Amino acid sequence: MSRPASGTDLRLLKAGKELLRDKGITGLSVREACRRAKANTGMFHYYFGSKDEFLKAVLKEMYGEFLANFKVGVAEGADPRKKLKNALIAVGGFAREIKNVAPVIIADLILGNKDAFDFIRGNFMEHIGHIAALAGECRPQSALKGRSVPYMIGALVPVMIFPVIIGGIMERNGVKKAGGIRIGKLAAEFFSDEGIADRAEIALRGAGL
Repeated sequence: MSRPASGTDLRLLKAGKELLRDKGITGLSVREACRRAKANTGMFHYYFGSKDEFLKAVLKEMYGEFLANFKVGVAEGADPRKKLKNALIAVGGFAREIKNVAPVIIADLILGNKDAFDFIRGNFMEHIGHIAALAGECRPQSALKGRSVPYMIGALVPVMIFPVIIGGIMERNGVKKAGGIRIGKLAAEFFSDEGIADRAEIALRGAGL
């Protein structure tokens, strides 16, 4: 952000995070963000310039909060496996937080949107380095010891991300049931802290850890 920080821009960022969590990108209205932040549109444009730049700033802020919690969780682990589990749980929690915006980001990446790719690479990848280091520590004791660290990441991380994202997509598209079970009940199972922790354990056991 090129402008000096103030209470106004911080309130706008807070409002933007609330809107993204609740309504996704389509619900990220500049007018509503200003209303919630008690700021006028002139101040919005002074600090952020455009809705696209505001979205990037909000996502960067959310990732910064995630990364701080991620590092704390990893540091609390007593051994590499516990640290890796904490890291996976943190990733699952972040996926839950951005489930209403992640499908649009993924769609942009699939369609080859270079701006989206550069933003993700520059702002959303630091945690992968930590997970890679932990996976490397755990690999000699795992069932994947003959595989590369990127292979391990590919086996572990998607388990934490895609069930949450797919669940969010189904919710937003008005799907009522899946497998004969109400979406609300499934969401409570998949999105809960317990459900995320269970998936992290399943992923680790699947890797023989």
